[in-house]
Amino acid sequence: MSGLQRILVAAKADLAPWEPIPEAQWPRIAAQCGPEEAVEIHHRIAALEAELAAVQSWDGDTQIEIKRAIEFFQGILSLMPR
Repeated sequence: MSGLQRILVAAKADLAPWEPIPEAQWPRIAAQCGPEEAVEIHHRIAALEAELAAVQSWDGDTQIEIKRAIEFFQGILSLMPR
């Protein structure tokens, strides 16, 4: 399991499986991330963008979920120390 995955699993520990990680936890997550996690986040964003491009136009629910995931990872990146 990657370092990023361990951080995310710990952040979701007290949440139901369908609940997103609250934005209030994003700074704590970002503080735990280093260069390796940043690279992985960039890869995940690229994969999500490719997935979004492949989603049928009528599937708005899936598009919304993918966009939320992209926003989550972009938010984490923006909060990471430089």
